[in-house]
Amino acid sequence: MKRTALLIIILSLSLQSSPAQGKQSMTISINGLREAKGQVMVFVYNNADDFPTKRDKAFRAKKVPVTGAAIEVTFDDVPDGTYGVAVYHDENMNDKMDRSWYGMPKEGYGASNDAKGSFGPPSFDDAKFTFPAATKSIPIIIHY
Repeated sequence: MKRTALLIIILSLSLQSSPAQGKQSMTISINGLREAKGQVMVFVYNNADDFPTKRDKAFRAKKVPVTGAAIEVTFDDVPDGTYGVAVYHDENMNDKMDRSWYGMPKEGYGASNDAKGSFGPPSFDDAKFTFPAATKSIPIIIHY
């Protein structure tokens, strides 16, 4: 009886201390920011239909102050899956991507896999990756 009780206690403690399987931290490494001002808007998508323009449909999103030419943003408890990341440098902190009169971005932007669109935003297929990969850090290069 004592042995069974001890085994139950040990098993319950080990289950409580182990991290949830299939959920890990995803770190987005953003490089190429031209000025240490404003904020970076980071959007993690798990749906091709919403990427990258439907900000309110992002799986996860964060606003982070820009402190230098490179910053890291971490999302905790991200389940295993297929994702695409879109980032933009909101230099004037108006919570939107400023564009020229003909639609070109005036502020920096980037996507996972350094995906770029020809005449518009990149596609989810070009930006998608499987998480977790060999590395849990997703590099993003900002383009102006």
